[in-house]
Amino acid sequence: MPKKILVVDDEPDSVSFLESVLEENGYDYVSAGDGVEGLKLARKEKPVLILLDLIMPEKSGIMMFQELKSDPEMRKIPVIVVSGISKVTGVDFRDFVIKQADKDESEYVGTTGDSRYTKPDVFMEKPIKPDELVAKIKEIVKE
Repeated sequence: MPKKILVVDDEPDSVSFLESVLEENGYDYVSAGDGVEGLKLARKEKPVLILLDLIMPEKSGIMMFQELKSDPEMRKIPVIVVSGISKVTGVDFRDFVIKQADKDESEYVGTTGDSRYTKPDVFMEKPIKPDELVAKIKEIVKE
């Protein structure tokens, strides 16, 4: 049975592209156009991986990611952030999301105050190269 991957992106062209890459490589998929729908589908479908855009209406990918990682039933689902945010904002978002981790807690990103945020498994900048995406997916889902 093919492994199911959740694609969360509000750009139809990006969704079509990602779905094509997944289908060509033997993966099953479901898609959501924003973080609200993405969380619902993640709970319902239990995907092995989520491909997540960051800038979306209703609920951003950032908010979806934080809610996903704070939910005990979904926090173990790996996430590949697939975004063009660096090109849009001019900010290298990889450095913003994945700050230097604390010495003894490598899965967490250091923050000020009492908050801690889990880092995504991979950050990929759009436009995505299909071979690189598939290689990362295989690495994460242990194929």
